[in-house]
Amino acid sequence: MRRRLWFFALLLSCLTLSARADDTPAPAPPATAPATAADIGRSVIVVNDVDGQLGDAPAKHVQVNDDILFQEDITTGDAAKAVIEFRDGSTFEMGPNAAVRIDSFIFNPEESTSHKALQVARGVFRYVSGYVSSDQNTQITTPAGAMTIRGSVAEGIVDPSIPDFLYLGEGNATFSNSAGSSPLVPGDSIAVPSATTQPMAASAMPAPVAAQALQAIENRLPPRSDLANRSPADDAWLKQAGAADLVPVAEQQRQQAATIARPLPAGAGPGRLAGELSLLTEANRLDLFNGRQATRTPEQQAFLARAAREHPDAPTLLRRFDAQSRTLHSATMDRGTNFVLRGVGHSAASVDVMRRVIAASVHANPSAAASIQRRATEAYRGSGRSDLNRPAAQRPAVHQPNAFERNQPAERPAERTGNARPGTQRSFVRQPNAFERGQPGPNARPPAQHQQQARQPQQRPAKPPPKKAAPEKKKDEQQR
Repeated sequence: MRRRLWFFALLLSCLTLSARADDTPAPAPPATAPATAADIGRSVIVVNDVDGQLGDAPAKHVQVNDDILFQEDITTGDAAKAVIEFRDGSTFEMGPNAAVRIDSFIFNPEESTSHKALQVARGVFRYVSGYVSSDQNTQITTPAGAMTIRGSVAEGIVDPSIPDFLYLGEGNATFSNSAGSSPLVPGDSIAVPSATTQPMAASAMPAPVAAQALQAIENRLPPRSDLANRSPADDAWLKQAGAADLVPVAEQQRQQAATIARPLPAGAGPGRLAGELSLLTEANRLDLFNGRQATRTPEQQAFLARAAREHPDAPTLLRRFDAQSRTLHSATMDRGTNFVLRGVGHSAASVDVMRRVIAASVHANPSAAASIQRRATEAYRGSGRSDLNRPAAQRPAVHQPNAFERNQPAERPAERTGNARPGTQRSFVRQPNAFERGQPGPNARPPAQHQQQARQPQQRPAKPPPKKAAPEKKKDEQQR
């Protein structure tokens, strides 16, 4: 008997606990994290050992299609190479023994803004701009100064054993440091020994020195064919990038202003390019890269003559590099435009957002207007796609409720079908005014008499003949 009572008591307590558990509300699902601009790009090419480190966190090995975060330090090993694709479709290539950080990245195609600031402490690099924005600039900082570029292809070498070398393949740029500045146009290159040395004029750069340096950069970066054939981003990454692209510029600036600036470690050990870049090294020893020098010394003139004699193909090589830069810039700009529009098409909240992105894109790059419109239409995933290409005059008019209509209760489904229950509150329906009631319907035909009157030409009344003077008055005047 006691066992039975104990069993029933245990069963009753279990049922009570189960009932309490059923009454406990389930935990709410975690809220979706808001779009953030911290993800600034992805790795598209990784060769050998490439590491990424964010702040004081341990370094991690970077693989293809990994996210690249704002202010992440990217470093490459002795035989490593890497290419980063930013959210605006631009690319940044890195060679061996490189150290790079993205200090600032602000991009929003709806506001047509693209600002980047990169810091290169070491290595060879190439930057190629992508999507075209009305407000666009990129700054690449090296130990010798900062190069501000717009819509460009820029390459460079940063090595402690030689001066910083910078080349502009396309666009326009200005290199500045504490001692002065120097403008660059497509095909120009300069070398700057230090941050306190006045930058040289680009016209003073010897062609053999520039050609040798550009060849060294080409040998250390990934082949151009690998970059052209890189794997495209998947839909998940495009949606993530598109959401970050549409974060307002002011909010992106607020997010990045909270970060703490810190120095980028350049890595230990001496430079390794001095032996390969013999012309750059010797020209620096002869002080050829000092912007304050007005005339050439006999030793400098002898070096220039010998370099031209030993490297007669230098001008031809420079023209080839210039042509390759133009081709690369055009391809990256086209691919970047498609890349951005696909991302925004996945994330745009409405057709109006997509339409504003199209308008801003066409305004910044009018020569690609047809391509932009077509690609945006293909990329957009939201409702109202059929209205995306219609001019404003051809879009269906939507009646906007006035203040009185907005205060009326919402219409119920039963009332729409005419089966509303008596006593229920109906929504307000605007009645036509007197003028609208007098207009024919969209399918009505005018009466026959009105049609006949419309066909007959309107006749003007004839003018009355001029009045003649009375003859009696004329005869009286003659008798007088």
